[in-house]
Amino acid sequence: MFVKTLSVRQPYASLICYGVKAVENRTWKTDYRGRLLIHASGDACSMFTENHVPQKFMDTLYDCLDIDEWNCPEDAPPYMENTYKMLAALHKFYGITQDDPRPMNEWMKQAVKDHGYFFRSTAIIGEVELVEIIRDSEDDFAEPNNYHWILRDPKLYEKPKANVMGRLRLWDFDIV
Repeated sequence: MFVKTLSVRQPYASLICYGVKAVENRTWKTDYRGRLLIHASGDACSMFTENHVPQKFMDTLYDCLDIDEWNCPEDAPPYMENTYKMLAALHKFYGITQDDPRPMNEWMKQAVKDHGYFFRSTAIIGEVELVEIIRDSEDDFAEPNNYHWILRDPKLYEKPKANVMGRLRLWDFDIV
């Protein structure tokens, strides 16, 4: 059975499926309404660089995970704040204390092996309902001069469909 699918870069794909982001910004619109699979595209590791971690995302993630401290050194440059916040989020997500003596690459590999990826990429990770497309959403994630795709009923899959290459625009994915 084929289902309409939308490729979204990480971390936004996960925010949609977690129910944090209810508006997707596009420069185009569609007449389609209904079930929409969310495909996480892009390199999941790229979100760790300052250029790829939007402040709005970090603030939302930080609040959702209810993180009290993130151990950013006082002499760290301001642009490193999101990196330390992301590390605090990863620690909380994987249940690892921030004073774990192992190098990050070691505990990350073990955590991924034990619990799965924090943000999957090249995978169908969940689904939503596309209920309407408007131009004037006041949602925090709505960007000016875009069509605002209004999304409802998000579901994050416990077992994503891995190794799926994305496509531009809406595309059909066979969920068999």
